[in-house]
Amino acid sequence: MSSTPRESASPAPTPVDTTPLSNETRYRALGTEPFWAVTVKGSTATLERPDKSPAHYPITRADDGRTVRYIGDGFSIIVTEGPCSDGMSDAHWADRVAVSFGEGTLKGCGGVREDF
Repeated sequence: MSSTPRESASPAPTPVDTTPLSNETRYRALGTEPFWAVTVKGSTATLERPDKSPAHYPITRADDGRTVRYIGDGFSIIVTEGPCSDGMSDAHWADRVAVSFGEGTLKGCGGVREDF
């Protein structure tokens, strides 16, 4: 099976809607510059980026009442309550999110979109 390389002049991906995909979805977050999205279902977090294959991480959840952490081997999602803007669409979200993994840390927003 061969794959066709992506053209560098392709249009920029659009931000990901964080509306839950199903009853299994526990949490969803997104970021821009670079674009990314992470979905937590059960004990697995899936990190999606336009230029990479989805990465799946086994995680556990810890909640101290102020911060929720999804933690795995070499991977973590830190969710802090507070207003967050995605920086592109003027959308406002309930949470600030940091996703840390082997390639660095991605910052963005998650939870409920509050600007409807």
